[in-house]
Formats: sequence, structure tokens, C-alpha cells
Amino acid sequence: MNILAVSDIHGRINYEKRILDALSSADIVVICGDITNFGGMKEAIIVLDTIREFNQNILAVPGNCDQHEVLDVLKNEHINLHGEIKEIKGLVFFGIGGSGFTPFNTPQEYSDEEIERILSNYKKQKGREIFVSHAPPINTKVDKTLMGMHVGSKHIRKFIEKNQPDLCLCGHIHEARGIDKIGTTIILNPGPFPKNYAVIEVADEINVKLYPD
Repeated sequence: MNILAVSDIHGRINYEKRILDALSSADIVVICGDITNFGGMKEAIIVLDTIREFNQNILAVPGNCDQHEVLDVLKNEHINLHGEIKEIKGLVFFGIGGSGFTPFNTPQEYSDEEIERILSNYKKQKGREIFVSHAPPINTKVDKTLMGMHVGSKHIRKFIEKNQPDLCLCGHIHEARGIDKIGTTIILNPGPFPKNYAVIEVADEINVKLYPD
């Protein structure tokens, strides 16, 4: 399966040809949050409809900069992964959106207890497992700010260490675009879309490539 991983769209809908080609050629598009820039239902639908012009197969979690009604949109359109499990062609997807508390008081921030509750709903599945989170796990290459601080989630890291999904797709920290590993789990932050994205080929092995190089 060919997965296009994108994150931190922030309402941007003007895509150049290379982006349209990537959207069209993917089997599925996975959005790792911040679909809008503090927008709600209307703004989320505009972004999703724009992507759907080129690819009908979407899964997503909301980001901390999405209003809570964006989660309702994802649920109503049956593409939500926040606290939900979906299986597609033998791949098991599970996710968590938003983030922990930040200094910026953004719309979708969750307490430690809420994050732990959502993650505890997951039970180990058969088949390849892909964990989709807006926030990255702490102390990795993909959660490091320009100031050199690691600002990812300790709960997400704990979840990955315990469950060892095959792949974790995340975002949130724009400047921390990259690839890392926790145990056997590949951790991928594709960077802010549409300038950046990643293509994942899932076959006997999982191959990940960031674009642009």
C-alpha cells in the first residue's frame, strides 16, 4: 500500500502539480492534524473537499489548532482516527489528535489523564499497525524545537514503547521534520503541508521517503 502522510495543513489549499500528483497516486492520505488554522467545520470541509478532488481515501486526526467541531466533521465523514481503530487492507490505524497543554491555550489541548484514557482504549491488533498522532513522542528527532528543546509527549512515547506499532505518523513541531525510531517503531514527522510530505510504501518491508529530499 502507498500512503501519503501529511500534517499541519493550517487551511492551505493551493497545491502545485507535484502535490496533486502525490495526492492522486496514493492509496490513502493520512492527515496528522492541524487541518485548519484555528478554524471550525467550514474551514475543515474546504480542506478535505480540496484533497478529495484528487483522492477520496482519507484518514485523519485533528490537531491542537483545530476547533473541537473539526473532530465532529471527521466523525461524521467516517475518517476519524482520534480514539478510533480502522482497518484497511490489512493495515490497522489508530490515533490521537490534539496535544497536551501548551503555553498558547490552543483549541484542542488535553490533560495527562485524558491522553492516557484515550490511549488506553487501544488493544493490540493483528496485522501491521500504524499509529497516527498529532503530537510527536518526546526525546526524538521529530519533537525538537529550533531552540533545541524536546517538547513531545511522554504519554505517546510510553504508548509506542509498550505497543511497538510498525509506524507512527505525527506532526505538530513544524521544524522537526524527519525520521526516527523507538525500538522497532519507525517515527515520521513529514513536516508542514503542502511544502512537505512523506510517502510510505508498505509491503514486506516499510519504506519511508520525505519530500522534498
